[in-house]
Amino acid sequence: MYIAIYDENKNHISNIDYASYDLTQRVYDLDTFTAVGVCADDTNDAALAILNDDYGNCNYACLVDSIKAEGRKRTVKGLDFKTLWDTEILLDFTADNSFDGKLSALFNRVKQAVFATSDAMVNKIPVDVIIPTDNTDTTDVYGSYQGQYIITNAYKFLKCYLKYYEYNIESTYDVSIGKILFCFVKNTDIIDVGLNDFIYELTTTSSATNKTVATIKYDTSTPAVDAEGNIIFTDVQKIDSNGNPVFNEDGTPAYEPKHQARPSTLATIHYYRTRNNEIIQADATGTIDGRIYPVKSKLYEKEYLSDAQFDAVYELANSRYVDNIIIDNNVTIDPIDFGIYSLYTKVRLYYEGRLYKILPISEKITSLNASGKNVKIKLGFKKILLTEIIKK
Repeated sequence: MYIAIYDENKNHISNIDYASYDLTQRVYDLDTFTAVGVCADDTNDAALAILNDDYGNCNYACLVDSIKAEGRKRTVKGLDFKTLWDTEILLDFTADNSFDGKLSALFNRVKQAVFATSDAMVNKIPVDVIIPTDNTDTTDVYGSYQGQYIITNAYKFLKCYLKYYEYNIESTYDVSIGKILFCFVKNTDIIDVGLNDFIYELTTTSSATNKTVATIKYDTSTPAVDAEGNIIFTDVQKIDSNGNPVFNEDGTPAYEPKHQARPSTLATIHYYRTRNNEIIQADATGTIDGRIYPVKSKLYEKEYLSDAQFDAVYELANSRYVDNIIIDNNVTIDPIDFGIYSLYTKVRLYYEGRLYKILPISEKITSLNASGKNVKIKLGFKKILLTEIIKK
């Protein structure tokens, strides 16, 4: 294996030979890549690292975070291309009919906000983004942003839609055209695996949120009115900042208005996560199949209902597939090569012939050193420490 190093102008600087590496590829969080190899050239201007096999085939590509030189030894720390999406943007839907709730239209709107910019440095290394047409109406779940503008982190905004609709962003670098390529992918592949055939580690949790409620923030200072729309006042006289009574212009006492109680009719939407990891919008009774007990709920309120809906769905999307199974691809009873499967491939897990769970491939952990190549996969999205995943 060797690592081809390029500068930000896409010029080839040198190769780092005899490379060993550790690579963790993740569905939503940033990948991590570190490598060690040999090179005699100056690599201070490195911007891109392309990991190739001995035949020149690209195995992985990323930005260069740093290269440490110790004599001819080079230690490379990579930076996932997805970091280019980790930037704040303005999404303006205040113009008439400027909001399109179709899923691919939203993806394209974020792409334009990130990369179609007058800042030339953003596209110093050119970027192509491939977004398949998907006319799924997102307003059924998230509501409409028409009439609003949003200042948000682009990747955080995207992740809510990516997680709910089960997309992920794949990236690579095409040396022949000198471009970083992003592709929005919805992986529908499913494979069957018998746990008896593998050496595996299982951790599970049942404490994740399984119900969220989105509603409109209410101003408790709203005055109460009578049937004719006149403000209803209390018999408590207003006082100024010095504690002195306040009077009207005609000299009569000014009284505090009666405050309107929070209406029970405020727009409120309920979401539920089922045992099958579906996210379902239903009424307050939650009478749907597969409800999880005990109920763990979170409430979100915002000035705009669509903002509260965004947070409510994102919470449940983050709570899906929270079991963890770590499978060592090199320690199997009946070998299956997980290395050939893409991230977010669904895995139907069977234990003693019965369906146990369905979990997606969330991470692929690849190491190459003097002992050979080792691949582990993580199923599910439960947050655990790296030391819990890789046993020395």
